[in-house]
Amino acid sequence: MGFRLKIIQLSLLLFIIPIYCFTQETDKFSGTVKINKYTYIDRTEIDVASWLSYYTYVLQYDGFFAAQKVLPDSNSVEPEVWAYINNKTIEFNDWQGQYTGQPIGYFNKKCTGGEKYGSPLYIPSSYCTLLSLPITGITYEQAVAFCAWRTKVLGKKMVTYRLPAPEEWKNFALKGFSEAEKSNGFRDSLQKKRNCVGANYNFKYSNLIGKHYCVSQFHRDKNKANDVFGNVSEMTSVKGIAKGGNYKLYANQCHPDSVQHYSKPEKWLGFRCIAIINSNEIQSEKISNNEVKDNNGKKNNTLSAIIWDGRFGEFSDKRDGKNYRVVKIGEQIWIAQNLAYKPTEGKYWAYKNNEENVARFGYLYTWETAKTVCPTGWHLPKKSEFEILFNNLGGIDTVAFKELLPRGNSGFSALSAGLRLGINYTQLETGTAFWASSENGKKRAWGLTVGRLQPNAYVDDGWFKDSGLYVRCIKDK
Repeated sequence: MGFRLKIIQLSLLLFIIPIYCFTQETDKFSGTVKINKYTYIDRTEIDVASWLSYYTYVLQYDGFFAAQKVLPDSNSVEPEVWAYINNKTIEFNDWQGQYTGQPIGYFNKKCTGGEKYGSPLYIPSSYCTLLSLPITGITYEQAVAFCAWRTKVLGKKMVTYRLPAPEEWKNFALKGFSEAEKSNGFRDSLQKKRNCVGANYNFKYSNLIGKHYCVSQFHRDKNKANDVFGNVSEMTSVKGIAKGGNYKLYANQCHPDSVQHYSKPEKWLGFRCIAIINSNEIQSEKISNNEVKDNNGKKNNTLSAIIWDGRFGEFSDKRDGKNYRVVKIGEQIWIAQNLAYKPTEGKYWAYKNNEENVARFGYLYTWETAKTVCPTGWHLPKKSEFEILFNNLGGIDTVAFKELLPRGNSGFSALSAGLRLGINYTQLETGTAFWASSENGKKRAWGLTVGRLQPNAYVDDGWFKDSGLYVRCIKDK
């Protein structure tokens, strides 16, 4: 009896030790690994189960039609996955998505087929193995909405989930590499001693191309994550730019600097979210690390610091708690999103008077109001500062236009977001413009125009001050 008890105790110990090591590696947020003190990233790409739990949540709280917008493109997802999604059940499945903590809901616990994917999966589902595949067939907007939903449901006002910027993704991907490995440019993750398992790229076999055989997951990289190189390419915060290679490419194409361009949902395209801690503790630390002196030489603690990761960063507006991406272009530091601050005075509008548009586009301001809305430490750019930006991006109207767009390399990410002229709003596809603080007489002011009617960008002085333009703030020197 004593011998049996010892065997049971030893078995339990062997079972507990791996779990303890696993939880240490995945750090404080479920399913994530640590990048730095304030930043975490998903261990794998978002899987089918997590996406279906998102669908179920939207279905329950927002209704059928809203949930339909969550579904992937049937032409850009594995046929077996799509067949599983379509085969809903009246029984509620409470198995939870690993990145959401929410039940997958009205989807079967078992599925036909899918067994062929089980072997290479890092976390094969105890129900249907298809649930552990990365979700594909979704748009950039759907991925952004998923991260925002996680912030709402799981963030608890302390964590913001979003897509990683390209430089953030690269820094994460290279974490743990030696200098020799970094300079090599790429690394073959295939485990040659084991057939298929651990592979992350195209095997050259025709029956593998276009399928997830042997590419759905592979063993942990040095940064304690999975599927960083290969598997499916991962969207970044810049629309149209994906990183990491994918199962249709060969190993030497799946390296930290490789870029995959997309314009629509693809079978080889997925994503993972990055998590930024946004607690009072961090805000206090930001302030203490960013003490500046005012004109009288006294300390001024009103500035919030930028958390940098390469040339990209994260800034929190202390006035309303909104977080903004930040990018360094040349010697200038720009907020890389349209300002969405709601002032207590002045004239401003949501695009087409719909407040739901503010989260994506920010507010449109008159020139007088625009001069007052940038947070402390930032200001509305002068005409000359826009001209410096323009020259940093090539100095040619058509070249700067491409660089300013989300698909460009500048990181400025100017959305085609329309304007307010008089009492009317221009169409989204007609481009956008941003106020400069420089004026041209009593009625007009300068601004940066991006793609209004023509595919070019320019700094011009033809904007009536009572028009509604967007605001991009630039950091004080």
